[in-house]
Amino acid sequence: MPQLHSAEQLERQAIRMGILPFFTHAIPQFSIEEFTPRELWFNDEHEGPWEWKGPVIGYGSLAYGKLFQNKAAYVRLDLYADLANWRRSQCHPSPDELHMLQVLREHESLLSKELKTLCGYQQPRAPRRNPLEKLLDAEARRVVKPQRSEREAFDTAVTRLQMDGLVVIADFEYQHDKSGRPYGWGIARYTTPEAMYGQEFLRAAEGRSPLQSRQHLFDHLAELLPQATPAQIQKFLG
Repeated sequence: MPQLHSAEQLERQAIRMGILPFFTHAIPQFSIEEFTPRELWFNDEHEGPWEWKGPVIGYGSLAYGKLFQNKAAYVRLDLYADLANWRRSQCHPSPDELHMLQVLREHESLLSKELKTLCGYQQPRAPRRNPLEKLLDAEARRVVKPQRSEREAFDTAVTRLQMDGLVVIADFEYQHDKSGRPYGWGIARYTTPEAMYGQEFLRAAEGRSPLQSRQHLFDHLAELLPQATPAQIQKFLG
């Protein structure tokens, strides 16, 4: 089993495999989590998979986003063309998702917090309330079924657009301390595949119908993963 110790090694492994999920799942030996030594996760002294994400995307050979089972993965660009060709034929975006997609197309790329604000998912700061109002509000929440939060609604919409082959992650950007060192979680920057890879990025799948593109992906994974059953591959592809 390969061992990954750098962003460069991760990129080479993902290109070799064509499709490489970030986290473990039902198919064994098929994730960055399994290929990376545990000491490189959440290590203040050494960069690891979390820090490698942006640089690997920046090398330009791989698409990245929540692309399989609503979870993150890298996909080599020729295979991503087939994935988008298949998924776009099956998708039915909601009005909110179509609005989000239009906003992204107008701005080319946006940080997640910018996209939230422009699409109306950012909640305004609540006004100050006295203790009695807070008590009554807490009591109301006990008896009324809570609705999804704005954050959950945004995450659902942007994940569906990624799964549909309409949006990818272009980078992860960090805040910096006074010494110029990055800290905290990277903030995702979203864009469309057309803006990221060019208007004709689907050319790699040219001549294949959506169903043929899906079969092409299935055949690739069946050859790559002899340890996987056909049912596992079908479920992974969705």
